[in-house]
Amino acid sequence: MKVGFIQFDVKKNFEINFNIIEKHLENLKCDLIVLPELTLSGYLFKNKEELKSKGIIIEKSQEIEKIKKLSEKFQCIMILGIVERLEDKFYNTAIIISKGKYIGKYQKIHLSDFEKNFFESGKENKVFDVDGVKIGVQICFDLWFPEISREQIREGADILVALGNFGGETTANILPIRAIENLTPIILCNRVGEENIIFNSESINAFFIGKSMVVDRDGKVLIEPKEKIEISEVVDIKLKKEKSNIICKNFFEEIDFHYNK
Repeated sequence: MKVGFIQFDVKKNFEINFNIIEKHLENLKCDLIVLPELTLSGYLFKNKEELKSKGIIIEKSQEIEKIKKLSEKFQCIMILGIVERLEDKFYNTAIIISKGKYIGKYQKIHLSDFEKNFFESGKENKVFDVDGVKIGVQICFDLWFPEISREQIREGADILVALGNFGGETTANILPIRAIENLTPIILCNRVGEENIIFNSESINAFFIGKSMVVDRDGKVLIEPKEKIEISEVVDIKLKKEKSNIICKNFFEEIDFHYNK
C-alpha cells in the first residue's frame, strides 16, 4: 500500500489550500494521503465569529464536494482536517474520503486548553474500514494518550494516522513509541508556517515545525522528517493483520489478558 502525506503552510483560505493539495497530488501516486489538522481553515481563531466563518456542515459543503472530486480524480483515500459545525457547536474533525466517496469522520477527543475555547470534545474513538483496510484516525494531542491507539488496535486497525498542528518535538517523538507498542505502522502529517492572533487582548504566536513522517510497525522511520518546508512524500508499506514479533506470537492475547483480568 502506497501511503504518505502533504506537509504545507495552511492558510485561512480554502482555494489556496485546495490548489496546493491538488498540485502535490499531480506528482504523487498513492493509495492513502494524510493532510494536516484543520487542513482547510488554519489553526488560530481570534473569536467565535471567525471560527463560525470557517465552519463546515459536512452534508452541505461545497468544499467537501471539491475534495471528493479530487479524491476520485486521483483514486486515493484522503484524510484531512476541518472545522465541523453541528448546529451551534464546533468540532476539530478529521474526515475520510475514498475515491470520491465520504466514508466518515473522527472528532478530536483530547483538546488543548486553547482549543477548548472553541471546540467541543469528541466522544467516539473510531476505526474506519476503507476498501478492506481498517484505519484508526487521531488528531495531534490525541497521540499523547496511549489509550486512543490501543482502543483502535483492539478494534482491528491495520494502520494509524495522525493529523497535526504542533510546534514542539513531543508529538513527533511519541510516534515511534505508539507504533512499537501496538505493532502497527503510523502516518503523521504536521503543517509548517506560523499564525499570529490577538485573543482576549493577548498576543498568541504559533510556529509549526513540520517533521511529518511514516513509521513502520517496529518504529523504524520510513520517511525522514523534514522541518519547516513544504513537502509531500509517499512510501510503500506492507500491512499485517496479525500482531506478532520475535518475542510474542500473539500480541492480542497479551492485550486481552490485561483488559480481562
